[in-house]
Amino acid sequence: MKHTALYQKHKSLGAKFTGFHGWEMPLEYSGVVHEHEAVRKAAGLFDIGHMGLIEVGGSDSAAFLRRMLTFRAETLPVDRARYGFLLNERAGIIDDLMVYRLNEDRFLLCVNSGNADRDLEWLRGHARGFEAILVDDSPDTAILSLQGPASWDIAKKALGVDPASFKYHAFMNSTYSGTGYILSKTGYTGEKGFEIFIHNHTVEAIWDGLMEAGKEFGLVPCGLGARDTLRLEMGYLLHGDDADEETNPIEAGYEGAVDLGNTDFIGYDALVKARTEGVSRRLAGLVLKEKGVPRHGCKILAGGTEVGVVTSGNFSPMLKTGIALGYIKTGAPADGLTIDIHDRPHAAEVVGLPFYMKT
Repeated sequence: MKHTALYQKHKSLGAKFTGFHGWEMPLEYSGVVHEHEAVRKAAGLFDIGHMGLIEVGGSDSAAFLRRMLTFRAETLPVDRARYGFLLNERAGIIDDLMVYRLNEDRFLLCVNSGNADRDLEWLRGHARGFEAILVDDSPDTAILSLQGPASWDIAKKALGVDPASFKYHAFMNSTYSGTGYILSKTGYTGEKGFEIFIHNHTVEAIWDGLMEAGKEFGLVPCGLGARDTLRLEMGYLLHGDDADEETNPIEAGYEGAVDLGNTDFIGYDALVKARTEGVSRRLAGLVLKEKGVPRHGCKILAGGTEVGVVTSGNFSPMLKTGIALGYIKTGAPADGLTIDIHDRPHAAEVVGLPFYMKT
């Protein structure tokens, strides 16, 4: 099992660990629900150093990424980030990722841990003919995620930055203990927050600095358990569950992450065909009307007939009920649905996403 640079720190904090794509990662510290509620009401700090980081540089970097990604990389301003997809020729989702433009000729791709090697291989396999250099930055770089309504106050106190000075999906460069880092106004929770990219040798110092500054604001360390329930309440995709190489962005409801003005990207023709002819299924959000916790693989039924399958499901700490994402056949009735949990149908209703939104 691989470990992040903060593994010993997590052990000292009494974390309960779990295996995740070959990494031994903190699942929880004080309990998933407690950590989840802390992020919604105060703040939480996550180690997400298991994510992959691929740097793309060179005079053709933007042209190369226009070919590889579902948007025109040349239109992304410097110091801004954007969400997009790597697709195969069938428009299947190889990965969903965040792209950061470091300067005119350098981009940073933050990819899912389980896909990092596959993504790098795919990119390198299509780089011929481009003046583009690909570097795996993952081994030396740590990533933290500071999320929650108090995150701006904590960042201002610990890092001396004014979070109001830059926009959502923007980032800035600064230094901590003499080490350069990127502070990005991005996240996977639906809350105000940041992601921090810094060298492994300084990550423990910045973790301690954030935790110390966050004491008065209720900051707690958080594991992958709360990260998953938080993203599920927002309806965010988890690659491998809610999206894979047999799923296209239209089925997943993410047409907004695709710029069809970019006709160069791999999978463009297949995606246009799917948009024109329609798709056979679509991702939907479902809320249980009775007690139960839906899980990946549970059948979605209409009148006793299977019309779909749950891809992600869990108990929502904020809604106090079971919620799920699942693919439902096009044309299936939206009313009278049930989810089969342990061979017993549980009444459910289709709802708009996100499941949870602050009033």
